[in-house]
Amino acid sequence: MVFFRLVKKTLALDYRSLALYRALIGVILLVDSIYRMTDLTSFYTDIGLVPRNLFLNELTMPWSFSILLANGSTIFAAIFFIINCLFAVMIMLGYKTRWAMIGAYIFNVSIHNRNWLINNGGDDILRALLLISIFLPLNKFFSIDSALERKKEIPHEEEWFSTWGLTFFLQVFCIYFVSYLLKDHAIWRVDFTALFFASRLDIFATGFGTWIRQFTGLQKVMTIVTILLEWGAPLLLIGSAAFGRFWWMVRMFVVLSMIGLHLGIILTMWIGVFPYTCIVMWLIFLPGPFWDRLIGHFRKKGYGNLTIYFDGECRFCEKSARIIREFFLLPEAKVEIAQDHAAIYKLMQKNNSWVVEDQQGEKHFHENGFIAILKQSPFHRILLPIFSPLKSLMHPIYVWVAGHRPLMSHFSQFLNFTEHKKTFRSSIWFFEIAGGVLFLTVLMWNLTTIKRWNIQAPFFQTISRNLHIYQEWNMFAPFPKLDNIWVEVPAVLTDNSEIDLITGDRDIFKVKDKDFPGAVGNEHWRKFYLNLGDKVDNARYYGGFFCRLWNDRKLGFVKDVKLKKLEIIVYSQMNHLDGSKGEALRKLSWKHWCFDEDYKKESKDTK
Repeated sequence: MVFFRLVKKTLALDYRSLALYRALIGVILLVDSIYRMTDLTSFYTDIGLVPRNLFLNELTMPWSFSILLANGSTIFAAIFFIINCLFAVMIMLGYKTRWAMIGAYIFNVSIHNRNWLINNGGDDILRALLLISIFLPLNKFFSIDSALERKKEIPHEEEWFSTWGLTFFLQVFCIYFVSYLLKDHAIWRVDFTALFFASRLDIFATGFGTWIRQFTGLQKVMTIVTILLEWGAPLLLIGSAAFGRFWWMVRMFVVLSMIGLHLGIILTMWIGVFPYTCIVMWLIFLPGPFWDRLIGHFRKKGYGNLTIYFDGECRFCEKSARIIREFFLLPEAKVEIAQDHAAIYKLMQKNNSWVVEDQQGEKHFHENGFIAILKQSPFHRILLPIFSPLKSLMHPIYVWVAGHRPLMSHFSQFLNFTEHKKTFRSSIWFFEIAGGVLFLTVLMWNLTTIKRWNIQAPFFQTISRNLHIYQEWNMFAPFPKLDNIWVEVPAVLTDNSEIDLITGDRDIFKVKDKDFPGAVGNEHWRKFYLNLGDKVDNARYYGGFFCRLWNDRKLGFVKDVKLKKLEIIVYSQMNHLDGSKGEALRKLSWKHWCFDEDYKKESKDTK
């Protein structure tokens, strides 16, 4: 029984880790939305890469739900992304957390389903995490929801155990262990040259990634470490109970190792928010003893021993005090009504200010109260060098707020105090059964992606597609690409001059292999280019996109000149183990005319 209790403890999630994960996944969502907005028109509108009529006629699937298909204008797409950013901020702050997570899930599914040509593994991870996160208790700490709970329920235990938590464990296990199973080539398992070839893919390589190419021995070691981590970390994640009372040290080792792996990816490869999402995902597994020791350290130093007094007649003041206590990580701090303490109430009236009393009994007013709180916050005190010199600027702001408390109370009405709701046993059982079904769905879908096992699970595959948690962890599996690719788009303009449409180079005969990686905007364009040579339809869409870009949007390199015709050419060049490169192979993927009359004239002349 003791061992089973330990297993349950190691497969539970700490509420504090859940809160950290929630805040940072909100940051990921916000950054991802802003990042995508740089290509708003190109990817998500009718004058972009995939107009809605083309998508609906050629790319749609029964499960391809997307709010963005309701309207193809840039304004509509911009409003959509702004709303998605608001959901992200709500998640960061822990405000209406579950509803915000539902909104973020629906909106991100809509983003990914609007243009499948640019999706990657990072999008698969994000969708799956968002769906599971809807059902996790993410707002128990460090959240507005928690701050505004009248009778805050302190969990009897710091850990939360549920089938939904187990599903999160399984999802992370599958990401890495299935990836390990799919990397069954000798490049990964025998020769250990996988990262040698991966580092030579110019379309991904950072400056550091290019520099590290010279250390082939180190790349072999890194290949071995990567494959061992993808095998061992998932097993240790779910099996740390085998180490008894040292389980949490093993868990810390796993978390730090996987964060290190993804930091290595960030340093060497441009692949967007994928590694950052993975780092945040691993933080949810920080064990309770880590937090207990950290908090114990700060308690010994006396952090958080202060009292915040507010005006009991000001609802805004009470909300502010509670939120400050929550977000400055001051669980020991007291929040009390000034009117209940005659001496404090006199000081409040005299100074027209809240009163912050520290552990030495010294009273602080106005912006000095905020500085006193910063000094008592275990993590936020690092901001003191920033805010201390700004005290003179903070004073008029504080005076204005203090003089307009009724107005601030009016604008803070949406921040409602809540009461803890009693949970019925029947709803708990339904909640856990639903989590169990999703657990089986994630498991069976991932088993079907290991093709050599030939496992079929149509029922669970249908559920996965409709819930949009379809996933395949085959990046660099069974081995990385062995060849570099670059794309050239030589074109003729209406003034009969020639230009390359990607680099803007007027010399269309110059080899663009060195210029192309720098011209690739982000990982969404990288994903598109990598499939361009194998999928003729993608090249056709790209040709139409260039015509709209130059002739409708007038965003070409040359002003007042339209685009007449273009060719899309994909080059590939094999990388060899001795560091040399093979012959460059040229493939004409598509030839495109922007105007029907030019196409008809050239076709007639050819005949």
